[in-house]
This record gives sequence, C-alpha cells and structure tokens, in this order.
Amino acid sequence: MKAEQTVIFVSAAEITNHILEDLQKLSTYSGEPMAAVYADNLLREMHLLRDKYMDNPIAEVVIALHDALFFQNRWIDYTAYQYLQAYNLLSSLARQETINNSSVEEAILVLEKDGFNTLPLAYN
Repeated sequence: MKAEQTVIFVSAAEITNHILEDLQKLSTYSGEPMAAVYADNLLREMHLLRDKYMDNPIAEVVIALHDALFFQNRWIDYTAYQYLQAYNLLSSLARQETINNSSVEEAILVLEKDGFNTLPLAYN
C-alpha cells in the first residue's frame, strides 16, 4: 500500500489574511493573557510568509513588524491602538494592486511613527 501525500498550496494572500486576523485579535486582547496565543500565531504566520514569499513586497513590511514584536518579547508592550494601526496599514497595503519599493518604505516609516521599533538591533 502506497501512502499518498497531499500538498496544500497556501498563497501569500491567505497568509496575509491570517496575519490580519491575529493583529485584530491582538488589538482586542492586548494586555490580557489570551493575547499570548494570538501573538504566537501571528509570529508563526509572519515566519511562514517570510519563508515562502520573501520576494513579495508585503513580506518586507511584515518582517519589519515582526522584528518590532519579537525582539525581547516586545509584543507585550504594544497597545491595542498600535495593533489596530498595524492592522489598518497591512490591510491597506494588501488591497493595493501593485506594491512598489516606495510603498514598502512608507509603510515601514508609518510603523515607526506608530511606535513600533522596526530596527530593534540597530546601533544608536
């Protein structure tokens, strides 16, 4: 008997939707113990997007946000409002037909403006 393996293709759009769902949940549960579950899911989805679709421009923005959240577990320190702002930004970016380098740079600067430290390892 031969076991068949089923391969499931997951698109960048599907992963981005999962990221958006988790950001929305984090904004709802920010400051509560349940937030840890959504933060864990979010960070895993961010890794998946990076690993599978690094050439996708939205991945750069997602990784910048990932670095801000992951470094020293700083996801705990961000507020519901900040998560909502990140959700709105990524949602807006995902709806664009084309994302150019300028859009990516602008989005990362908006994350910084919203208080996310997207370069936590940078020297001051």
